[in-house]
Amino acid sequence: MNNEVTLREYVDVRFDAQEKAVQSALTSAKEAVTKAEMATERRFENSNEWRNTVETLQRTYMPRTEALQLFTSITEKVESVQKFLWMGLGAMLAIQLFLGIVFVFIKRSP
Repeated sequence: MNNEVTLREYVDVRFDAQEKAVQSALTSAKEAVTKAEMATERRFENSNEWRNTVETLQRTYMPRTEALQLFTSITEKVESVQKFLWMGLGAMLAIQLFLGIVFVFIKRSP
């Protein structure tokens, strides 16, 4: 049996081995690129979700100036009602005082 290998056979075997190694490396690189693209896409989707959430919040939240105007308006109305109540209380006290004085004079009259 002859264990000798011709140069042509040796080169062919080496070439086939290198070709398989290159194909394996290219396949691995393609898989890595695909996984990286998928991860990037998921990150962009997550970013878009956050962006949409922030935009929704900005649309639904009341602007500060509008809130301050409403608070000012409500404060003015509450103060108006307080003034009315104090005036009513003062009027009631005045009426009570007047009636008290009238009743005192009625009791004293013969």
